[in-house]
Amino acid sequence: MKRRSLISIMFLVLAVVLTFGACEKDGSGPKGSGDLTAEDKELFKFLPSGSTAVFGGNYMKLQEFMTSTLGKSTQAAMEKLGPGMTEWTKCFTELKSLRLAGAANVAGKGLELRMIFTGMKVDDVAKCAARANYKTTIDADNKFITIELPPPAGQQGYLVAGNGALYMRQSMVISVAPVITPTSRADLEADLKAASASNALGDAKMQALISKADRTKTIWFAGTGTGTLVSDKLGELFGSFDLSSGFSADVTFQLTDAALVDKLEDGVKEIKKMSDQLPGNMKDAVDSLKFSRKGDHVHFALKLDDKQLADLMQQASMFGAMH
Repeated sequence: MKRRSLISIMFLVLAVVLTFGACEKDGSGPKGSGDLTAEDKELFKFLPSGSTAVFGGNYMKLQEFMTSTLGKSTQAAMEKLGPGMTEWTKCFTELKSLRLAGAANVAGKGLELRMIFTGMKVDDVAKCAARANYKTTIDADNKFITIELPPPAGQQGYLVAGNGALYMRQSMVISVAPVITPTSRADLEADLKAASASNALGDAKMQALISKADRTKTIWFAGTGTGTLVSDKLGELFGSFDLSSGFSADVTFQLTDAALVDKLEDGVKEIKKMSDQLPGNMKDAVDSLKFSRKGDHVHFALKLDDKQLADLMQQASMFGAMH
């Protein structure tokens, strides 16, 4: 029973890292990339200010990710969302010069995602849809395309922005059966018009957080818990995931509840102290986990190679079967 409880704690700690998520020495923080590059600014000028979080990605690294253990599991999960979803997603990772920036806004159970892409044209989206056997409709001026995705995703539109990039927005209510609201061309045009007057580049607080994130990784993010259901506990957060070889996560977040920080630190110390009792690569996963705190800011880092990740996922599956 004690061992099973320890395994439960271990998965809880890993879940925290993966949820908030390259590996630094204990006591050190992540290496921030500083101010956005001119190329990045060309993307973020199309995203709104005041978002809960912003993020970006390196699609070149995602090509390698798709052949990894985690990538194969992701593809299997995508297919469960509807026929063709694996092929649809995989097609995007094959676009050699694809770059993206995104913004997420959380309000209650509502989630709104906005993304802007370069290195992808309307014709590319149409080709990816064709590979997945999804119906498309393209406006006569070739500046707006609608794709019919499997439910609950439904209809998704992409609009050509002023610099030739593609812009999309997806709004949903988070529930057991998510409700996703389709966006029209007029909706997206209104978004871009609003962003021309006020956008993420003018959000000084968010820009400061962005500078702290390591944007060389596969996926990076920065945000705040303000305005969300956990605003009384979570302040700012930033970090990255690297998926190019195994999996690594690096995240820093602010917990406004001092007792919660103490509890988290005690939990990490306890599981590290008892890691020898864990089976297989679970011990390696715990040993690779780095934790440090500075005031109310907590830093986690975790790095697993592909074999460790495969073994850990198998052990997690077996543990789930026990319950």
